[in-house]
Amino acid sequence: MSPRRQAESRPKKRRPNRAEKREANRGRILTAARTVFGKRGFHGATIEEIAEEAGLSNGAIYYNFESKSDLFFELLEERTDERVAHMRETLGKQAGDGGPQRALDEEAADATRSLKESGEWRLLVFEFVAHAVRDPNLAPRLGEHKRKFKAALAEVLEEGLPERNSAASIPVDRFAVAATALANGLALEELADPGSVPDELLGELLASWVAVGRPVS
Repeated sequence: MSPRRQAESRPKKRRPNRAEKREANRGRILTAARTVFGKRGFHGATIEEIAEEAGLSNGAIYYNFESKSDLFFELLEERTDERVAHMRETLGKQAGDGGPQRALDEEAADATRSLKESGEWRLLVFEFVAHAVRDPNLAPRLGEHKRKFKAALAEVLEEGLPERNSAASIPVDRFAVAATALANGLALEELADPGSVPDELLGELLASWVAVGRPVS
C-alpha cells in the first residue's frame, strides 16, 4: 500500500470542539495563575504575566475570567473543594479500628501538614482576604464563599461523626466555624514562627470540642 493510501486509512483524530478548547484553556490559565500568584503575590501578579505563563493572550484570560479577583476566587474554590473532599473520604473510612475519633485525628494532622507545606498559598489567602474585605464588590462574594465552605464542612462532620456526644460538644455548625478559625489561626502562627505548631495540636483541640464517642461524666 502506498504511503498516501496508508495515511488515508488511518483514523482521523477528532478535533476538540469549542467547549473542550475553552475548558483546556481554563486549566492552563489556572495552572499559570497558581505559579504567578505564588511568585508575585496577589497584588504583584498581573494578567499579562499570567497570560504569558499560560502561553495565551490577555483576551483569552478575560474570555474565561472577569478579573484577576475572579481568577483568584476560582483557585480558592478549587482548594476548599479539595479539602472538603479529602475530609469526606477520611471520615468516611472511619480510619480502620480507631473509629470516628481516629479519623478526626488523621484529618486534623493532614490539615496541619498541609498548612505547613503550603505556606505560600496561606500567605496568598491572607493577602487576598485583607484586600477583599475592604472592597464592597468583593466582600459579599468572599462572605458567600466562606458560608458555603463552612456549610459543606458542617455537613461532612454531621455525616462522618455520628457518634458525637451532643451533650458534651457544641452544635456542628458552630464547630465548623470554630474549626475554620482555629486552622487559620494556627496557619498564621506557623507562618510567623515556622515549626511552632505540632502536627497533633489541631486534632487534640478539635477532639476536646467535638467529644466523639466519649461518655459524659
